[in-house]
Amino acid sequence: MKDHEHQSNNYEGTPANDELNWAELERTEVDSEIVPTRRPPPKKSKKTLIIILAIVGGVLILAGLTFFLYNQFVVSNLTSEEKIEKTTDQAELKKLYDELISSYLSSGKSEAEILALLERAATETGDQSYITNKDSYLVKKPNFNLAPGTYEGSQNLEIIKGSADDAVYYTIDGSLPNQTSAKYTAAIPLAIGETTVKAIAVSAKGFSSPAIEGHYILTSPPTTTQSVLSEEEFINKLYGIWYNSDSGTVLSVSQATYREYIPTPLSVASGDYIVVSTTENGGTIKVLDFTYDGYNAGDTLVEFDFGTIGDNQIQRRYAGKSWLNYTAAEYLGSGQYRIPFLFAGQDIFTFD
Repeated sequence: MKDHEHQSNNYEGTPANDELNWAELERTEVDSEIVPTRRPPPKKSKKTLIIILAIVGGVLILAGLTFFLYNQFVVSNLTSEEKIEKTTDQAELKKLYDELISSYLSSGKSEAEILALLERAATETGDQSYITNKDSYLVKKPNFNLAPGTYEGSQNLEIIKGSADDAVYYTIDGSLPNQTSAKYTAAIPLAIGETTVKAIAVSAKGFSSPAIEGHYILTSPPTTTQSVLSEEEFINKLYGIWYNSDSGTVLSVSQATYREYIPTPLSVASGDYIVVSTTENGGTIKVLDFTYDGYNAGDTLVEFDFGTIGDNQIQRRYAGKSWLNYTAAEYLGSGQYRIPFLFAGQDIFTFD
C-alpha cells in the first residue's frame, strides 16, 4: 500500500510544477511585451543637411541683395541737395555741385540764383574757381534772327550765339535739345507749314543755357495772274539814260548796247547784250564781251528791277553784288537827256 500511495503522490505533484512553469512563462511573455526593445537612433542623411544649408544660404543672400537694392533705390531718389548734405568726400561733393549748377543753368534760374549757388559751392568745396570762373557758368541764351510768327513763303532761320565760344544745338520736332541734337552750323531752312524750333547754347565747360523756342507758320505765297514781261516790254522799260547821284555813274541802254560811264577813274564800260530772262517787274541781260577801257571782262550778267511803276526809278546790280539805285534822266526831245550833275564836263547826253 505504501508503494501505491507513493506513486499516487508523485503523480499529483507533477501538475503543480507544470502550472508554475506556465505561469512563469506567461509572465515572461507579458514582460517582454511591456518593455520595448532599445534600438540605436537613425543617422541623419547628409543630403538633407546640404539642402537645409543651401536654403539658409539662399535666404541670407536674398536678404543681403534686397538690402543693397533698397539702399541704392533710396540713394538714387535723393535730391541733389540731399546728396550734397550727406556727402563728405570732397571729390564727390564737387561732382554733385557741378550737376546742381548744370541743372540751375538748364532750368533757367536767374543770374542771382546761379551766383548764390556758385558762392555756396566755393565755400563748401574750398574750390574758389567757382567764383573766379563764374562767367563761364553764366551761359547766354542764343537768339533767332526771325521772331516767332507767321511768314509768307519759305524762310531761312539763323541762330545767333550769345558768345562766340559757345556751341549751339537745336531740334525742329518740338523736343528739348541737348548735346546729342543737331549742331547748328548754317541757317535752318523752314518749309511751308508749321515748325517749332528749340535751341540751347553750350559753353566750353559743357554747361547749357536755358532753351529758346520759336513757333513758325509759313504760308504759300499767293498765286499771281500777272505774267512776266516780254523781252520787248523789258527792253522798252530799260531804254534810255539813267544816273546814280551818289556814285556819279551814268547808264546808257539802247535796244542792243549797254554802256556804263564811270567817273572815277573816268572811263566807259560797254558791250552788246541779249536778254536772258524776265520777271513781272524786271529781268536779266548778258553783256557780251563786256569791255572796260580795253580790258575784256567776258560775258557779264546784269540784273534790273523796275520797282514801283511810274516812279522813274530802277535798281541795277551785277549778279551776286549789291543793288544800286538809278533815276531816269530828264528827256529833252530829239534824243537828248539831261542829268542833274556834270559828267566829264557835260550834263546833257545825246542818245539814239
